Amino acid sequence: MILLVITSLMLVFTLVNLLFLRPLTVPAPVPSTAICIPLRNEERNVPKLVTSLMAALTDECHVYLYEDRSEDGTYEVLVQAIAGDSRFTIFRGVPLPEGWAGKVHACHQLATRTTEPYVLFLDADVTIDPTFIGRLHGTLAREGAVFLSGFPRFPTPTWLGKLLIPMQHVLIAQHLPLFWRKVRHPAFAAANGMNVLVERASYEDVGGHASIHDSLIDDIDLCREFKRRKKITSLVNVSPYITCDMYATNEEVWNGFSKNVFKGMNEAVGIALYFFLYYGIQLSAFIAFLVRMDWISFLACAFVLLARLAIDVKSGGRQFWLHPFSLIAYLLLLSSAVVRKWRRKPISWKGRTYQ
Repeated sequence: MILLVITSLMLVFTLVNLLFLRPLTVPAPVPSTAICIPLRNEERNVPKLVTSLMAALTDECHVYLYEDRSEDGTYEVLVQAIAGDSRFTIFRGVPLPEGWAGKVHACHQLATRTTEPYVLFLDADVTIDPTFIGRLHGTLAREGAVFLSGFPRFPTPTWLGKLLIPMQHVLIAQHLPLFWRKVRHPAFAAANGMNVLVERASYEDVGGHASIHDSLIDDIDLCREFKRRKKITSLVNVSPYITCDMYATNEEVWNGFSKNVFKGMNEAVGIALYFFLYYGIQLSAFIAFLVRMDWISFLACAFVLLARLAIDVKSGGRQFWLHPFSLIAYLLLLSSAVVRKWRRKPISWKGRTYQ
């Protein structure tokens, strides 16, 4: 009975919370905007990225691409895809300074080499709808914010990706009180670095990416800096208008999430234990049903799956029926990340090693 009560409360919170995940507005006029994209070993993503950008650019937009000393053919594919389009500028990467994380340094380079009053940071593995930029600006104005972000729709080509990648939407829906998304306190920081729109004056006021130079969770840490300076940030539902092909292999899925799943909790064991407990309870509902197959355990499973289904409907996902396996994969991932940190083992990502 306790399991039934807890899972029902999880469902109610999820459903209420999702009501506050607001959609993007209709497209608004786009002010002068620098679209800044760091690229390292992104050869496979460049053609579709550039194609989607070409269809989305307005007269007030310019795309700046920082080719971060890739080890594949990223630069050559970029030059070929852009084909001399004057709306695109490529910056060649400089050596990574000691103490900086790769993506953070790339974003810092992009921000300091551009002057437009608005900056839209995008990841190289996204594709955007032609109306996306205008909708972001309209939403930034509606929210009264100077920092705007959201979680894209995620295609999941690998089996591990199907289990872990959609959990990003689950974590936001079940743990961030979205009705407090604009509260100016770092504890409520939530963002997704695949798409972040900022007002440049506010970005520079908080110190930009230089203020988080060694961060492996640059999106959340940058959002925290904005909130520390009492600036309004917001998280909205962008998934109908932007897609991110995050990882192409199971190894990329595991390594990509391993480097930030515990970092996102400030490497606090207490917070990790909370997540173990929360999703352990959800998993126990399915285990109880396999053992007893009574109405109480059946309803507990149903509440957990209904919460996941509601999240999938909101985010465009389709993997709610895999949720029990997602729980197992997530708990194993978090366990691995905690143990790795305890043993002080580094992790490699895109040819670079991080502690």
